[in-house]
Amino acid sequence: MAEEPQVLRGISWRDVFPFVNIFRAFRIAIHPSKLILGLVAILLLYGGGRVLDALWSINSSAVPNEINVCYLRENKNITFSDCRKAERDKVVDAVAEYLVAKGEFADAAAARKRVAAEPRWAWGKAKFWIDNDLQRNVKEINEAYKKDRESNDVNVKDNASRKRDAALQDAYRNAYTGVTECKRIKGNGLFDTFLLYQVQELNGVWRGVLGGNWLGGFANSAVATDGVIISVVKFFTVAPGWALRHHWLYFILYGAWFLVIWSIFAGAIARIAAVHVADEGRKLSVRQGLSFAGSKFLSFISAPMIPVLIIFIIGLLVAVGGLIFFGIPGFSAGAGIAGGILFFLALAAGFVMTLVVMGGIGGFNLMYPTIAVEGSDSFDAISRSFSYVYARPWRMLWYTLVAIGYGALTYTFVRLFIFFMLLLTHYSTGAFVYRDANNAQQILEAMWPVPNWDRGLTYSIVNPPLNWMNSTTAFIIAVWVHLTVALLGAFAISFYVSANTIIYYLMRREVDATEMDDVYLEQPEEEFAEPTAPAPGGEAAPAATDTAAAAASTSEPAATPPPAESPSGQPPAGT
Repeated sequence: MAEEPQVLRGISWRDVFPFVNIFRAFRIAIHPSKLILGLVAILLLYGGGRVLDALWSINSSAVPNEINVCYLRENKNITFSDCRKAERDKVVDAVAEYLVAKGEFADAAAARKRVAAEPRWAWGKAKFWIDNDLQRNVKEINEAYKKDRESNDVNVKDNASRKRDAALQDAYRNAYTGVTECKRIKGNGLFDTFLLYQVQELNGVWRGVLGGNWLGGFANSAVATDGVIISVVKFFTVAPGWALRHHWLYFILYGAWFLVIWSIFAGAIARIAAVHVADEGRKLSVRQGLSFAGSKFLSFISAPMIPVLIIFIIGLLVAVGGLIFFGIPGFSAGAGIAGGILFFLALAAGFVMTLVVMGGIGGFNLMYPTIAVEGSDSFDAISRSFSYVYARPWRMLWYTLVAIGYGALTYTFVRLFIFFMLLLTHYSTGAFVYRDANNAQQILEAMWPVPNWDRGLTYSIVNPPLNWMNSTTAFIIAVWVHLTVALLGAFAISFYVSANTIIYYLMRREVDATEMDDVYLEQPEEEFAEPTAPAPGGEAAPAATDTAAAAASTSEPAATPPPAESPSGQPPAGT
């Protein structure tokens, strides 16, 4: 008997092309619970860096653009320390010359010595003279305006306001420039320097994806010339290398703070994402995510540290062996020969360290998802992440590249949304504002500059044209605006964790043949009972809990509830 023809009703694209599962990351990442956790993490990390910058010595702070100018210096004939000294001397000389010109010093050498020894005093003096010059200029401009208004020349009188406004804006602009230049004497915060470079490289990744520049080489182009791959490599190597080599104590302290915050909040996001990916009907709350991260805190914090400790211990053992066999002056030649014979042990140690480094680089993104999905410990996280990377390295690379590309596109969408939100808010708020600041600029624009796509959504408050009340208002507005912009960073964190959680599920299915709906659940703490919409008629729909599901799966039949009476007292329809 001939078989009946089969009709294709649909194609499961997620099974045919597993990488399309990564496209779920955007919908998962924008869930409010994950955005809230990401936002709190950003605020704590930023606040910790600012506190450390405030406590750190000015003499130990960074020179302007230290990473690009000195750490990545083109002239390798000068040392990093000499480069920093030369850059700092330039700033000292500029401020000293300014103070000499203002009559604070008669001798340039004395001025340089005092400015170098007391940078905070020099900054205070420079700011005093800048403010003094600004007040004098404003007074002269207003006096000239009065004369022009009293002039018999009609053209002079008509142009008086325009001339005064232009002069005031120039005066305040020059004062702001002077403040910015002289403030360099205080140095740049180490956290600020680190953050600005990392943001620069992240923007390089973003612009590289949008421009199709993955491998670099687009010289004389608006697209980042480094490209996606090089920008990613620089993100993970340049600023961390600069920090550990030249400011190691600061970044050990900040690194500890970062690891604690990241373990709690990224762990919570990973847990919520893990449950969400396995079953979109189940969504954990912020409290449940934080509770899980707290219970697995030691696993989250130790997972990325263990590979580093392994490399450090093995490297230290090899270094001690090198000292014993080759480094002690006057030691017998036989020791060197013995060291040469045993040199294969050093090569074996190097082989092990390389395996750990490559596995750590490839598997780092899978460590937190492993703990979140499996509910396991740091050793299982390291074991699974390493094994998945080495079992399917090209598949892992492909998923990572898809996540980077898709992440850049979704980041653009969220950034564009926030940009238009700020732009419409700015123009709507200022539509009927006709009051001007001291620099003849509209008061709202003086307190909050018009959002600019190319310059970035963040900005600095320019206080000179504002009185104390307006400065306070500008500060409050800046807090709200920057909290809104910080949501962009919160989305980036949420997307990073969510995408890597999906990648973990995909790699686990490839290697272990485990389905993507298999996730560790804690009972009965995690009862995914989010408020459900009320059923028609005003009655709340019953929430399906895991306890009920477990009861339904047992062999004993559940008791059938008696039929409810209708409001009219008649039996329900159908009985």
